[in-house]
Amino acid sequence: MATLRREADDAETKAAVIAGLSACNAARVGPRNLSPLAISLRDEAGAIVGGLTGELKWQWLHVDLLWIDQAHRGKGHGEALVTMAEAAARDHGARGVYLATMSLQAPDFYPKLGYKEYGRLEDYPVAGHRIHQLAKAL
Repeated sequence: MATLRREADDAETKAAVIAGLSACNAARVGPRNLSPLAISLRDEAGAIVGGLTGELKWQWLHVDLLWIDQAHRGKGHGEALVTMAEAAARDHGARGVYLATMSLQAPDFYPKLGYKEYGRLEDYPVAGHRIHQLAKAL
């Protein structure tokens, strides 16, 4: 009989869940063909002042994080990062991009680049804010 157990260290559980779910998904839609994506924005001294991270998997790019230091905002760097990520996604054979952003971050930025909201969760991360899920076909 199977038993439930809350784990103090989740590494073994996480590895087993990822392996099991990956096998199940691959049987239905093929392998994930996972490829991490990281694009940095650097200042003249080479320090990272912004960047984008994500994963290319199946036929999609998932943008996990996008950040630009306050001193470098408003100069087109965000659009350049997203454009470079979209080009990498196309090179990977992706059909689209999806991401989430909070109301306290950049919900108005992505629609200017052609992203459409497909979902919203109210009162996240705290009451009065929300998280927006957006996607764009390539």
